[in-house]
Amino acid sequence: MRKLIAIFMLVGASLTAVADDKTINVMGQANVSAVPDLFQFSLYIEEKGPVVSKLNETVTDKTNKLVSFLLKQGVKERDIQSMHVQLYPWYEHRDSGSEQKGFVLARQIQVSLRELALYDKVLDGVLKLGATRIDGFQHNVENQQDLYLSALELAVKNAQLRAEKLASSLGAKVGKVVSVSESSAYRPMAMAMESRMLMKDASGSMAGQMNIDAQVQVTFELVQ
Repeated sequence: MRKLIAIFMLVGASLTAVADDKTINVMGQANVSAVPDLFQFSLYIEEKGPVVSKLNETVTDKTNKLVSFLLKQGVKERDIQSMHVQLYPWYEHRDSGSEQKGFVLARQIQVSLRELALYDKVLDGVLKLGATRIDGFQHNVENQQDLYLSALELAVKNAQLRAEKLASSLGAKVGKVVSVSESSAYRPMAMAMESRMLMKDASGSMAGQMNIDAQVQVTFELVQ
């Protein structure tokens, strides 16, 4: 079960009271934390040679084997993306200059792994089946937008709390909301990993937590 931690940010508020129109403007902040539930990476199949059609046959065959292996490990079809393909000239550099020897055909396969305990088995398997290299390691949370909306809701409550505290110190009360605006924005984020060595022993790996922040600017009516 994903662990969520909601934190009200009570420091650094922007608070102003305007006497003329009897309103109070506050910034509400909140933070929601979640333990990552996805491990994502990209693997590549690269082949070089003089005939593009043969390169395509080899890359397609290796792709099918890799995808079949991933599916057998429990990776869902929706968590495998293999549409990105590149074709570029293959040159060999010599003292006399560069000579084109053929072409390089490369396919990128992006994988989202939900069972982190399968990390080592999956990476070892794809390397044995012909993956040329693997990179882009990162932890992620699947439903980040839902978490951001939760943080946004908490930020509104935080703004209400701040306004009530400030109004109380002025001997007044908070009335209806005059205006509200979103100061932050939803931006998907991930926790990058520098290399495979960071998770050499998957059973002992700690994904840590990801923090998602939200801010709102709210103006309340000030009632004397």
